[in-house]
Amino acid sequence: MDKIKVAVIGVGHLGRFHAKKFTEIPEAELLAIVDINPERIEETLNLLEEKRHSIKTFTNYKEVIPLVDAVSIATPTITHYEIAKDFLFAGKAVFLEKPLAHELSLAEELVEISIKKNLPFQIGYIERFQEPVKKLLQNVRDPLFIEAHRLSSFTERNLDIDVILDLMIHDLDLTLLLKDYKKIEFIHAVGAPLFTPLPDIVNARVVFEDGTTCNFTASRISLNRQRKFRVFSKGAYYVVDTIEKSYLEVRVDLQKREYKLDRKSFPESDPLKEELVSFIKCIINGEKVKVTGESALKSLELAFQIKKQVENNFKKYL
Repeated sequence: MDKIKVAVIGVGHLGRFHAKKFTEIPEAELLAIVDINPERIEETLNLLEEKRHSIKTFTNYKEVIPLVDAVSIATPTITHYEIAKDFLFAGKAVFLEKPLAHELSLAEELVEISIKKNLPFQIGYIERFQEPVKKLLQNVRDPLFIEAHRLSSFTERNLDIDVILDLMIHDLDLTLLLKDYKKIEFIHAVGAPLFTPLPDIVNARVVFEDGTTCNFTASRISLNRQRKFRVFSKGAYYVVDTIEKSYLEVRVDLQKREYKLDRKSFPESDPLKEELVSFIKCIINGEKVKVTGESALKSLELAFQIKKQVENNFKKYL
Protein backbone atom coordinates (compact mmCIF):
# COMPACT_ATOMS: atom_id res chain seq x y z
CA MET A 1 0.00 0.00 0.00
CA ASP A 2 1.12 3.56 -0.72
CA LYS A 3 2.12 5.77 2.17
CA ILE A 4 -0.61 7.73 3.94
CA LYS A 5 -0.34 11.33 2.77
CA VAL A 6 -0.60 13.63 5.79
CA ALA A 7 -0.82 17.37 6.44
CA VAL A 8 -0.32 19.08 9.79
CA ILE A 9 -2.60 22.05 10.36
CA GLY A 10 -1.16 24.48 12.87
CA VAL A 11 2.59 24.29 13.53
CA GLY A 12 2.85 26.23 16.75
CA HIS A 13 4.29 24.83 19.99
CA LEU A 14 2.88 21.31 19.52
CA GLY A 15 2.09 21.09 15.82
CA ARG A 16 5.70 21.44 14.75
CA PHE A 17 6.51 18.30 16.72
CA HIS A 18 3.62 16.49 15.03
CA ALA A 19 5.27 17.36 11.73
CA LYS A 20 8.66 16.11 12.92
CA LYS A 21 7.23 12.78 14.15
CA PHE A 22 5.37 12.15 10.88
CA THR A 23 8.70 12.36 9.01
CA GLU A 24 9.93 9.51 11.25
CA ILE A 25 7.00 7.17 10.51
CA PRO A 26 7.75 4.92 7.49
CA GLU A 27 4.08 4.40 6.64
CA ALA A 28 3.38 8.14 6.48
CA GLU A 29 4.37 10.88 4.05
CA LEU A 30 4.29 14.40 5.44
CA LEU A 31 3.00 16.12 2.33
CA ALA A 32 2.27 19.57 3.75
CA ILE A 33 2.27 21.87 6.74
CA VAL A 34 -0.23 24.71 7.18
CA ASP A 35 -0.18 27.79 9.38
CA ILE A 36 -1.53 31.32 9.10
CA ASN A 37 1.86 32.58 10.34
CA PRO A 38 4.67 32.23 7.73
CA GLU A 39 7.31 32.59 10.47
CA ARG A 40 6.03 29.44 12.22
CA ILE A 41 6.12 27.60 8.89
CA GLU A 42 9.77 28.56 8.41
CA GLU A 43 10.67 27.54 11.98
CA THR A 44 9.04 24.15 11.39
CA LEU A 45 10.84 23.64 8.07
CA ASN A 46 14.13 24.30 9.89
CA LEU A 47 13.18 21.61 12.45
CA LEU A 48 12.56 19.13 9.63
CA GLU A 49 16.11 19.63 8.30
CA GLU A 50 16.81 17.67 5.10
CA LYS A 51 13.13 16.79 4.61
CA ARG A 52 12.10 20.43 4.33
CA HIS A 53 12.47 20.65 0.53
CA SER A 54 9.93 17.89 -0.11
CA ILE A 55 7.16 19.43 2.02
CA LYS A 56 4.55 21.81 0.64
CA THR A 57 3.51 24.83 2.69
CA PHE A 58 0.18 26.65 2.86
CA THR A 59 -1.45 29.40 4.89
CA ASN A 60 -4.99 28.24 4.00
CA TYR A 61 -5.86 24.72 5.18
CA LYS A 62 -8.62 24.32 2.59
CA GLU A 63 -6.03 24.12 -0.17
CA VAL A 64 -4.66 20.81 1.17
CA ILE A 65 -8.00 19.02 1.55
CA PRO A 66 -7.87 17.37 -1.91
CA LEU A 67 -4.16 16.52 -1.58
CA VAL A 68 -4.09 14.32 1.54
CA ASP A 69 -5.49 11.12 3.04
CA ALA A 70 -5.26 12.28 6.64
CA VAL A 71 -4.67 15.38 8.70
CA SER A 72 -3.37 16.28 12.15
CA ILE A 73 -4.98 19.41 13.60
CA ALA A 74 -3.07 21.29 16.31
CA THR A 75 -4.66 24.73 16.04
CA PRO A 76 -6.32 26.79 18.81
CA THR A 77 -9.38 25.03 20.24
CA ILE A 78 -11.82 27.64 18.96
CA THR A 79 -10.90 26.62 15.38
CA HIS A 80 -11.17 22.84 15.90
CA TYR A 81 -14.80 22.52 14.87
CA GLU A 82 -14.57 24.34 11.53
CA ILE A 83 -11.33 22.72 10.39
CA ALA A 84 -12.12 19.17 11.52
CA LYS A 85 -15.62 19.37 10.02
CA ASP A 86 -14.24 20.35 6.60
CA PHE A 87 -11.81 17.43 6.53
CA LEU A 88 -14.38 14.93 7.83
CA PHE A 89 -16.96 16.01 5.25
CA ALA A 90 -14.26 15.52 2.61
CA GLY A 91 -13.80 11.91 3.78
CA LYS A 92 -10.37 12.38 5.36
CA ALA A 93 -9.04 10.65 8.49
CA VAL A 94 -8.58 13.19 11.28
CA PHE A 95 -6.26 13.37 14.28
CA LEU A 96 -7.48 16.26 16.44
CA GLU A 97 -5.62 17.58 19.45
CA LYS A 98 -7.68 17.77 22.64
CA PRO A 99 -10.11 19.16 23.53
CA LEU A 100 -12.56 18.22 20.79
CA ALA A 101 -14.12 21.68 20.60
CA HIS A 102 -14.85 24.78 22.68
CA GLU A 103 -18.56 23.91 22.88
CA LEU A 104 -20.07 20.52 23.69
CA SER A 105 -22.69 20.68 20.93
CA LEU A 106 -19.99 21.29 18.31
CA ALA A 107 -17.93 18.38 19.63
CA GLU A 108 -20.98 16.13 19.43
CA GLU A 109 -21.52 17.15 15.83
CA LEU A 110 -17.94 16.28 14.88
CA VAL A 111 -18.26 12.84 16.44
CA GLU A 112 -21.58 12.27 14.69
CA ILE A 113 -20.07 13.15 11.29
CA SER A 114 -17.11 10.79 11.83
CA ILE A 115 -19.47 7.94 12.77
CA LYS A 116 -21.79 8.52 9.82
CA LYS A 117 -18.88 8.61 7.39
CA ASN A 118 -17.07 5.73 9.16
CA LEU A 119 -13.81 7.69 9.32
CA PRO A 120 -10.83 7.32 11.68
CA PHE A 121 -11.19 10.20 14.15
CA GLN A 122 -8.59 10.14 16.92
CA ILE A 123 -8.35 12.69 19.73
CA GLY A 124 -4.95 13.69 21.10
CA TYR A 125 -5.00 12.39 24.65
CA ILE A 126 -1.26 11.79 24.71
CA GLU A 127 -1.20 10.55 28.32
CA ARG A 128 -2.86 7.30 27.26
CA PHE A 129 0.30 6.54 25.28
CA GLN A 130 2.67 7.15 28.19
CA GLU A 131 4.28 3.83 29.19
CA PRO A 132 3.74 4.33 32.97
CA VAL A 133 0.09 5.22 32.32
CA LYS A 134 -0.40 2.10 30.21
CA LYS A 135 1.03 0.02 33.05
CA LEU A 136 -1.30 1.75 35.51
CA LEU A 137 -4.35 1.06 33.37
CA GLN A 138 -3.36 -2.62 33.12
CA ASN A 139 -2.91 -3.10 36.86
CA VAL A 140 -5.47 -0.97 38.71
CA ARG A 141 -8.67 -2.66 39.78
CA ASP A 142 -11.53 -1.01 41.70
CA PRO A 143 -9.92 2.32 42.66
CA LEU A 144 -11.14 3.82 45.93
CA PHE A 145 -9.47 7.23 45.70
CA ILE A 146 -7.80 9.06 42.80
CA GLU A 147 -5.68 12.17 43.14
CA ALA A 148 -4.16 14.13 40.26
CA HIS A 149 -1.90 17.18 40.17
CA ARG A 150 -1.20 18.77 36.79
CA LEU A 151 0.70 22.01 37.29
CA SER A 152 2.54 24.26 34.83
CA SER A 153 4.04 27.72 34.77
CA PHE A 154 2.33 30.38 32.71
CA THR A 155 2.96 30.38 28.95
CA GLU A 156 1.41 32.35 26.09
CA ARG A 157 -0.41 29.35 24.61
CA ASN A 158 -3.85 27.72 24.84
CA LEU A 159 -5.19 30.96 26.27
CA ASP A 160 -8.46 30.58 24.36
CA ILE A 161 -9.49 27.89 26.86
CA ASP A 162 -9.43 27.59 30.66
CA VAL A 163 -7.12 25.33 32.64
CA ILE A 164 -9.80 22.62 32.82
CA LEU A 165 -9.84 22.12 29.05
CA ASP A 166 -6.13 22.87 28.75
CA LEU A 167 -4.68 20.56 31.45
CA MET A 168 -7.19 18.90 33.78
CA ILE A 169 -9.02 17.16 30.94
CA HIS A 170 -6.16 14.64 30.61
CA ASP A 171 -6.77 13.45 34.18
CA LEU A 172 -10.53 13.41 33.67
CA ASP A 173 -10.01 11.16 30.65
CA LEU A 174 -7.78 8.72 32.57
CA THR A 175 -10.17 8.63 35.53
CA LEU A 176 -13.23 7.89 33.40
CA LEU A 177 -11.25 5.17 31.65
CA LEU A 178 -10.26 3.61 34.99
CA LYS A 179 -13.87 3.80 36.19
CA ASP A 180 -15.26 2.39 32.95
CA TYR A 181 -17.39 5.53 32.57
CA LYS A 182 -19.55 4.78 35.61
CA LYS A 183 -22.12 7.33 36.77
CA ILE A 184 -20.98 10.38 38.74
CA GLU A 185 -22.98 11.41 41.79
CA PHE A 186 -21.35 14.63 43.02
CA ILE A 187 -19.10 17.42 41.73
CA HIS A 188 -17.70 20.38 43.62
CA ALA A 189 -15.15 22.70 42.03
CA VAL A 190 -13.52 26.04 42.70
CA GLY A 191 -11.10 28.09 40.68
CA ALA A 192 -9.91 31.54 39.77
CA PRO A 193 -8.45 33.53 36.90
CA LEU A 194 -5.12 35.28 37.37
CA PHE A 195 -3.24 35.95 34.14
CA THR A 196 -6.24 35.45 31.83
CA PRO A 197 -9.99 36.14 32.01
CA LEU A 198 -10.54 32.37 32.35
CA PRO A 199 -9.83 30.09 35.34
CA ASP A 200 -6.06 29.49 35.51
CA ILE A 201 -6.17 27.32 38.64
CA VAL A 202 -8.94 24.86 39.52
CA ASN A 203 -9.56 22.21 42.15
CA ALA A 204 -12.37 19.72 41.61
CA ARG A 205 -13.78 16.95 43.79
CA VAL A 206 -15.68 14.27 41.90
CA VAL A 207 -17.50 11.37 43.57
CA PHE A 208 -18.77 8.40 41.60
CA GLU A 209 -22.04 6.67 42.46
CA ASP A 210 -20.12 3.67 43.81
CA GLY A 211 -18.20 5.90 46.25
CA THR A 212 -14.89 6.32 44.41
CA THR A 213 -13.67 9.81 45.27
CA CYS A 214 -11.36 11.90 43.08
CA ASN A 215 -9.46 15.10 43.73
CA PHE A 216 -8.10 17.02 40.73
CA THR A 217 -5.86 20.07 40.82
CA ALA A 218 -4.79 21.86 37.66
CA SER A 219 -2.81 25.07 37.45
CA ARG A 220 -1.01 26.99 34.72
CA ILE A 221 0.32 29.64 37.11
CA SER A 222 2.60 27.45 39.25
CA LEU A 223 6.31 27.94 39.80
CA ASN A 224 7.07 24.26 39.17
CA ARG A 225 5.78 21.69 36.72
CA GLN A 226 4.08 18.58 38.06
CA ARG A 227 2.31 15.68 36.37
CA LYS A 228 1.34 13.16 39.05
CA PHE A 229 -1.56 10.75 39.05
CA ARG A 230 -2.13 8.67 42.20
CA VAL A 231 -4.56 5.80 42.68
CA PHE A 232 -5.46 4.04 45.94
CA SER A 233 -7.23 0.70 45.90
CA LYS A 234 -7.67 -2.08 48.43
CA GLY A 235 -4.19 -3.28 49.37
CA ALA A 236 -2.37 -1.22 46.74
CA TYR A 237 -1.19 2.30 45.93
CA TYR A 238 0.00 3.53 42.53
CA VAL A 239 1.86 6.67 41.45
CA VAL A 240 2.50 7.73 37.87
CA ASP A 241 4.75 10.70 37.08
CA THR A 242 4.69 11.53 33.38
CA ILE A 243 7.43 14.16 33.66
CA GLU A 244 9.84 11.64 35.16
CA LYS A 245 8.18 8.87 33.08
CA SER A 246 8.06 6.70 36.18
CA TYR A 247 5.68 4.16 37.70
CA LEU A 248 5.48 3.11 41.35
CA GLU A 249 3.29 0.33 42.70
CA VAL A 250 3.07 -0.39 46.43
CA ARG A 251 1.30 -3.61 47.41
CA VAL A 252 0.51 -4.36 51.02
CA ASP A 253 0.30 -7.73 52.77
CA LEU A 254 -2.14 -6.93 55.57
CA GLN A 255 -1.44 -10.13 57.49
CA LYS A 256 2.34 -9.75 57.53
CA ARG A 257 2.19 -5.95 57.75
CA GLU A 258 4.67 -5.80 54.88
CA TYR A 259 4.70 -3.99 51.58
CA LYS A 260 6.34 -4.67 48.25
CA LEU A 261 7.55 -1.95 45.89
CA ASP A 262 7.59 -2.17 42.11
CA ARG A 263 9.40 0.79 40.52
CA LYS A 264 9.86 1.24 36.80
CA SER A 265 11.00 4.09 34.58
CA PHE A 266 10.61 4.55 30.85
CA PRO A 267 13.13 7.23 29.85
CA GLU A 268 13.16 6.31 26.16
CA SER A 269 9.40 6.34 25.60
CA ASP A 270 8.00 8.72 22.98
CA PRO A 271 4.22 9.01 23.54
CA LEU A 272 3.66 11.63 20.84
CA LYS A 273 5.23 9.45 18.17
CA GLU A 274 3.41 6.39 19.49
CA GLU A 275 -0.03 8.01 19.28
CA LEU A 276 0.64 9.23 15.72
CA VAL A 277 1.94 5.79 14.70
CA SER A 278 -1.23 4.29 16.18
CA PHE A 279 -3.36 6.71 14.14
CA ILE A 280 -1.59 5.87 10.87
CA LYS A 281 -1.75 2.11 11.49
CA CYS A 282 -5.47 2.29 12.25
CA ILE A 283 -5.99 3.97 8.87
CA ILE A 284 -3.94 1.30 7.07
CA ASN A 285 -5.48 -1.67 8.88
CA GLY A 286 -9.03 -0.35 9.03
CA GLU A 287 -9.03 -0.62 12.83
CA LYS A 288 -10.78 1.48 15.46
CA VAL A 289 -8.61 4.31 16.75
CA LYS A 290 -7.30 4.05 20.32
CA VAL A 291 -8.88 7.30 21.53
CA THR A 292 -12.28 7.67 19.91
CA GLY A 293 -14.38 10.78 19.61
CA GLU A 294 -17.06 9.06 21.68
CA SER A 295 -14.74 8.57 24.67
CA ALA A 296 -13.35 12.10 24.30
CA LEU A 297 -16.90 13.43 24.46
CA LYS A 298 -17.37 11.90 27.90
CA SER A 299 -14.35 13.66 29.39
CA LEU A 300 -15.34 16.90 27.65
CA GLU A 301 -18.82 16.68 29.17
CA LEU A 302 -17.32 16.21 32.65
CA ALA A 303 -14.96 19.13 32.01
CA PHE A 304 -17.91 21.41 31.21
CA GLN A 305 -19.74 20.24 34.35
CA ILE A 306 -16.68 21.19 36.41
CA LYS A 307 -16.42 24.49 34.53
CA LYS A 308 -20.02 25.32 35.42
CA GLN A 309 -19.36 24.56 39.11
CA VAL A 310 -16.29 26.82 39.07
CA GLU A 311 -18.25 29.67 37.50
CA ASN A 312 -21.13 29.32 39.96
CA ASN A 313 -18.85 29.25 42.99
CA PHE A 314 -16.75 32.14 41.73
CA LYS A 315 -19.86 34.34 41.35
CA LYS A 316 -20.51 33.98 45.10
CA TYR A 317 -17.39 36.02 45.83
CA LEU A 318 -18.00 38.81 43.33
